[in-house]
Parts: sequence; C-alpha cells; structure tokens
Amino acid sequence: MLPLALIALVNIAFASFYYPDPRTSVLEHLLVDTDAAYRSGFKDAITPCSNYVSAGGDQTTGRTTAAQWMRVAFHDVGRTKLDTLYHVNSQSQFVTAHTDEGTGGVDASISFETLREENSGNAFNDSFGYWRTFQNAKTSMADLVALGTVTSVQNCGGPQIPYRTGRVDANGPGASGVPAPDTNLSQTLQFFANSGFNQTDSIALTACGHTMGSVHHGGFPTVVNASYVTPNNTQGGARLDTTFDQFDLNVVTEYVGQTGNLGGPLVSSFNESSRSDLRLYQSDDNQRMKELSQSTEVFFSTCQSLLGRMIDTVPRGVQLSEPLTPLTLKPVNVSFDIGQDGEMTLSGSIRYLTSSQADAPRSISIEAQADSSSYQADAPADPDTGYSVFGRTTFYPFTMPISSNSDLPSTFTVVMETGKTFYALENRLFYVPSLSSATPSLSSPGLADLNITSAVRRDLNVTDLVAEVTFLLPQPGSYSLTYGVNTTTIPLSWTASSSHGYDVYSGMLQRVNQTLLQQGSVDIVATSSSGVKIVDEFSRFGGLY
Repeated sequence: MLPLALIALVNIAFASFYYPDPRTSVLEHLLVDTDAAYRSGFKDAITPCSNYVSAGGDQTTGRTTAAQWMRVAFHDVGRTKLDTLYHVNSQSQFVTAHTDEGTGGVDASISFETLREENSGNAFNDSFGYWRTFQNAKTSMADLVALGTVTSVQNCGGPQIPYRTGRVDANGPGASGVPAPDTNLSQTLQFFANSGFNQTDSIALTACGHTMGSVHHGGFPTVVNASYVTPNNTQGGARLDTTFDQFDLNVVTEYVGQTGNLGGPLVSSFNESSRSDLRLYQSDDNQRMKELSQSTEVFFSTCQSLLGRMIDTVPRGVQLSEPLTPLTLKPVNVSFDIGQDGEMTLSGSIRYLTSSQADAPRSISIEAQADSSSYQADAPADPDTGYSVFGRTTFYPFTMPISSNSDLPSTFTVVMETGKTFYALENRLFYVPSLSSATPSLSSPGLADLNITSAVRRDLNVTDLVAEVTFLLPQPGSYSLTYGVNTTTIPLSWTASSSHGYDVYSGMLQRVNQTLLQQGSVDIVATSSSGVKIVDEFSRFGGLY
C-alpha cells in the first residue's frame, strides 16, 4: 500500500495515451468535436457564423469572427524569416511568399505585425486572443491559424478543406507586403505571381476570401465612408455580399449579375482608387468570375483547392502531415492511474463517429490483455452525444480495475458487433494523475508547489528518471500574446513501491504561477540500465482532450 503522504492535495493533471499521436489527437478533437457533448469549444466563436468574439463581446460592431479567421490566414501566409519554403504539392503559394527568394508560409508571425497599416483592423488581435487558449506544447499557433480557415469554411456552408498538421511558430515578424485597396493592378498581380499564383488563380482566390464578412470604415475609411456607421454597426461594416455570414457563391453572382452588394465595397467603393477587387476581376474581361458563377460546385471545388494551397505553405524543413482524417473509433483519455488506496485502474472513453445516431450501439465491450492476465469491462453509451459536419459522436466511458499483484495490460481491444479494434498501451512507465498535486502557497498568492508523480515498472532498472515540464509563456513583441514554449527538467526520486511490480517516483517544482497550469504539460522520461529511453508523453495540467 502507498503511504498516506502521497495523497494529492489538489489533483491537477490528466494522463492519456493518444491515438495515433498527441498532436494529431488534439487537433482532430478541435476539428471534429465541435457541437454538443464533449465539444472542444474551438468552433464556439463562430456559432452562429454571424457571431463576433472579442474581449468586450460587443455584437454591434458589424464584425464577424468567421470572416476574421480567414483574413488572418490570408495575411499570415508568407511571413517568415527563413530563406526557403516547403510546398505540399511542389507549388508555391500566396501573396507575401517570394518563390524566387524562397520565403513565405503560415507561421503565425503576423502576431508580431498587428500595428502595421496593412494589418489594419481588429481581426488579428481578436483571433489570436481567442486561439491562444487552445495552444499547448503539441499545438502550434500556426496550426490554429490554418484550422481557423478550415473551421470557418466548412461550418459556414462551404467545402471541407483538407487539413494537415505540423506547422511551426515564428519567433518574430516576417516581411511586409500585402496588396492594399489602393494597390494598382500590376503590383497586385505581381504580389500573387511572387507566390506562384497566376492571374486566373488570383481572381478566384480573392473571390473565395471575400465571400464572407465586411470591410469596415473603422479600419478602411478610404474604402467605406462614414455613412455606414450606426448604433448597431459601430465600426461601419459594408458587407461583401448579401449573405455575409455564409460561405457561398453570392459574392460572385452578385458581381456578375450586378445585383445585391455588387461584389462588395472593394468593387463599388465611393473612392475609385480603392476598388482593388474590381481592377482584379476586370483584368481578364471578367472571364474567371463568369466561370465561377456557373455553379456552387465549380466555386466550391475551386476554393477548396486554392485555400488548401494557401494554408499548406510552410517554411522548408517543416514537414506537414498527411491530411487529417476524422477517426471513426477513437480512444479518448485512456490512461493508467494509481488511487490513493494504492489500487490501479485503466480508464477512459471510446468515441464512435457515425453518419447518424441510430448507427451507434447502446454499449460496447473493452478487453485488455497482459502477459499473464486479461480484463474486461462493459461500456454503456453516454446519453449525451455530439455532432459536427462529419457526423454524430457517441462516447463510451469505462473504468477497469487491475487486480492486485497482476501485471498491467499492454494492449486493449474495443469489441463491437462490426468487429474488434486493437490499441497498444505503454505499461512500462506512466504519469500518475491522482498522486500528483498543486499545493497553493500560503505566503505567495497565485503561486503553487507542483508535485509530479510517476510509476515505473521495476524490471526496467531505471538509471535516470525526469519530468520535463512545459509551460507556455508570452513572447516579447507579440501584440496578440501568442506563446513561446518553456521547458523545465525535474529529477524524480523513489518514493514508494506498489503492487503490480511498480515503483513510484516523485519530484517537486516550487513556486509555479498557477495561471501557467491550465496549458502546461509534462513528459516523463526514463533511461534504463541498457540505455533505452522511454517516454510517457504530454500529460496535461488542466483539461481533457
């Protein structure tokens, strides 16, 4: 039995096995679990698509968050200090990239650039202020910038853009250079040409980016005059089309047919020099816009391709994943733990994604296999379900006690009528959430002493065991308060022995700012006597994925 001294004062963390890996699992959760039960919260900002999220929460500004998220990606692409690029399809990309110089890419460098005139408006600070709560050691701000565009498009009526992960955040500003409303046609086309976009693509990509949202007098008084400012539209937003909160064909058909909003204020501005969209659309005698106006299918397939190219632009050396595919069956928060009574458990939940709720069984079975023992638990469906553009999600929570003096499972199996699915478990070492704690300081309000506990299989003969604790810290010069990553290594010392052949180790990190815990995480790293390194990766200090 474990000594009473190890009982946690404040339980502060969650340990999980991630499938297929931590980064993919976390971002798949943000992409797929968007509504109702177990939702990630990422999509909340654009629900409904007319919603506007800012520090003040004012809904009378005439702004929409979904459109802002797309604008951030448009302006961020190409902003990097690195001198080479990696393009997923060996094609160079958007407006501030320079293919001849090899610069450009989605890297969140725009968070350092929000005072530039070319980045006028609230879109950037508002967006980064919302996204930063979803950032962690495995989720870069750059991946969230790209996810913002994907989420806005697919949840506001548009196509599903393939989403890849693995972008890396910049640590400073990038080069300037985004076409302004008064930029002449030749310069605008050169911006796009620098990025590998020809004239036809430039016209279509602009239309794709301007099917949602507004242009505001508050940010662009030379485009939109003050007559648009009203008590319910305090920033004077002039809508780009009549369905400003939907990703649809109207921005094109209204331009071609000269109906509705005529293609938006960048077509019809009172200031002729600010009609940048009109100059671009007319540069081929309106041929591309007429082609796009033929059908929703033509417009959507074009935008899916061009927006995908845009967000997949990254610096050379950054390797993007294959497009993320929503998992039909996904283990969620599956982990070992040791209770305060010294008993071990395997617990978690299984998420089942189906096209309709009727396809989900009322219960499933979980089987776990060890070398000399096996375990089984029934998992009834949680009555609370979720949904998204990908389908319906049903969750099956389970807890499986591990018999005393038995070895821990190395695999578990989800058993359904349709078949069995096998998953591996790391049973050589694991973070112990129930025996870890954050003890608030009595003398220093806002600080806490962080106790980290892990269990290691005794036959590993560990020679070195540490906890690598990662916190997210503000980056100097980033006006949008994106975060850099700071890691501290803590030695772990033997504390007690448990049943099942495991030793328990603990370590302390003193005087931690409690606000850092919410997005903090820990890796447990062991080195065996044979020199083999084993890692229990990414146990978080606040929240579940």
